[in-house]
Amino acid sequence: MKRPENLASGELARLIPVASKPELKNTSVTCAILMAVNEFAEALLGQLGAPTGKRAKTEVWVEPVFKSAKGENKDRPDALIVVDNGRRKWQALVEAKAKNTDLDSGQVERYLDIAKAQEIDAVVTISNQFVATPSQSPCDINRQKLKKVELFHWSWSYLETEAKIQLSKSAVSDPDQAYMLNEYVRYLEHDSAGVSEFEQMGKEWVEACKLYFAKSTLDKKSPLIAPVVSDWDELMRCTALSMSRALETNVTTVLSTKERKNPVERLENLQNSFASSGELESRLEVPDAASHISVEADLTRRSVTVSMAVDAPTDKKRAPATVTWLLRQLSKTEDGSLMLVTKWPGRAQDTYAELSTVREDPAALVSERKGLLPRSFEIKAISDLGGKFTQRRNFVPELVSCVTKFYEAVGQHVVPWQAPPPKPKKPVQVDESEEKSLSSDDSASGT
Repeated sequence: MKRPENLASGELARLIPVASKPELKNTSVTCAILMAVNEFAEALLGQLGAPTGKRAKTEVWVEPVFKSAKGENKDRPDALIVVDNGRRKWQALVEAKAKNTDLDSGQVERYLDIAKAQEIDAVVTISNQFVATPSQSPCDINRQKLKKVELFHWSWSYLETEAKIQLSKSAVSDPDQAYMLNEYVRYLEHDSAGVSEFEQMGKEWVEACKLYFAKSTLDKKSPLIAPVVSDWDELMRCTALSMSRALETNVTTVLSTKERKNPVERLENLQNSFASSGELESRLEVPDAASHISVEADLTRRSVTVSMAVDAPTDKKRAPATVTWLLRQLSKTEDGSLMLVTKWPGRAQDTYAELSTVREDPAALVSERKGLLPRSFEIKAISDLGGKFTQRRNFVPELVSCVTKFYEAVGQHVVPWQAPPPKPKKPVQVDESEEKSLSSDDSASGT
């Protein structure tokens, strides 16, 4: 392959790297797989804006040096990705960190400047830091730098998960490419690659838990707020990746359009909410599930609540019949301690009862709401973690376990109500004597 004209130096990514630095080894292998496995490149680069399709070809040059920038600065990106389909060319610089090394905001901003000067579309960062979506960044970046160049981020765990999903679905058609992608997964799973999951909350977590448990509150400007919210965000992304691997599909954290466009505003909203309530909340989206899965950590009660909501059927005439519909959905659920909540129209207060109680008496969830039909149901699993809640390392697997168990018990079984298709109306049967009478009346009237 011919080196791009604007490069003074740089070589194609090696599948078997000779570099000694962990980040360069990981980058070279990853970029070589992007060149070799078409479906993997399309899945990852397509969502960043690169052209896709059979005509799209991916080239990746490692440690590129641009002619116009040679000798001007010491910063050198780890790679340059070029995707060309003959009609449009898309390019991105890559900066990667391995093991426990975090990205440097200043360095990323300098790469954004280089990308702008070279008319490159994007900068892609890779590290063990987690974000909600690839369009967000773990770095605090000057928004002015992003007017001409887009910034994306992948965690190493995210790349590993995407590769595993493609392999599990047999998405890679070429057997040789599938073999290489499987070897890529084996490479990332090895300890030497330095790929890690989110393992523990920061030191601020313990102090924040103590304050809220003691009925105290934190000021919005408290130095504890931002780190705790940031850790929560990483934990939820890690939980989504864990579920993605278990379900062999892409589970994502739910973001609004505004939150996708402005991650800083989203974090500020989370911080304000956490400071006032002592609660952290996020939602996960599982493809084809009945609804989003809500996950809430309450520092005051030291509990984790996992829940999902479904609309009540509208073809029932009595409230107990709608409850029976829900119970049939949960017939395979063994956890009788699940809490069922009924949402009623208007100002009527919610009613709630444990699943075990409702199974014995469906009317227990209806109470005295005579004449009303439920608007929706909420299914909740509330876990009191006690002392484990405040433990930085134990809290992480405990929360992941709460979400996983809830999906196994509830999420995979519940489906949204769907109105039955309309049935044709039967033709009205008219008695023969009545038909003759009508005919004679018509004759008499001259019609």
